[in-house]
Amino acid sequence: MIEAAMFDLDETLIDRRAALMAFLPDQFRRLEDQLKGVTLQAFQATFFALEKEGFLDKQKLYPRLAATLGMSNESGALLLSDFQMRYPSFARPSIGALEMLIALRAHGLKTAIISNGHTDVQSAKMDITGLRDAVDLVVISEDVGLRKPDPGIFQLAAERLGVVPACCIFVGDNPEADVRGAEAAGMKGVFYGAGTSWPDMLPSPKYRIDTFVEVLPLIEALA
Repeated sequence: MIEAAMFDLDETLIDRRAALMAFLPDQFRRLEDQLKGVTLQAFQATFFALEKEGFLDKQKLYPRLAATLGMSNESGALLLSDFQMRYPSFARPSIGALEMLIALRAHGLKTAIISNGHTDVQSAKMDITGLRDAVDLVVISEDVGLRKPDPGIFQLAAERLGVVPACCIFVGDNPEADVRGAEAAGMKGVFYGAGTSWPDMLPSPKYRIDTFVEVLPLIEALA
């Protein structure tokens, strides 16, 4: 029986790419004096090429972005600081995410968010979107010294919720960090495929959803 539903944050509960597509032109306009000779198109394209769907830490990304675009180290540091301060305000919950979390609680399920990233940025995004108040537990990699796909971070979340991993599902968009990481911890990994393709070289996921209205029926079917 499923007792808890856990979720990834970026590109799952939050539409990460949409937030970045709004933030990057804003950052470019505000810090254009640091980006002389660089077009907005080149700035955005290089950012997305380097970040690898959010897998590369922004503290590593911005120095590489500056070097690639021929900018100074000081400019890279300024861009990073600006990102950490301003980007969270661009975050918006994915369609149906908040409503789904409310429904899960109404059905007596425990809920959690497990996110890789820096505490200040991830916490700000959850506060701005209302996601923090919609779940029972938040686990951020910087806080606990573990990162997905390490099974330990999933097991830690289960322990803090007072449930065993076998009674949990974990929903996320990243095949390795989210789905396979959760499975290695003994949970049922669920692929959220609304904006991500499953790699052809991996076996098809056992469980998949493309909208959040599918979460509760999946849990009921598993029960």
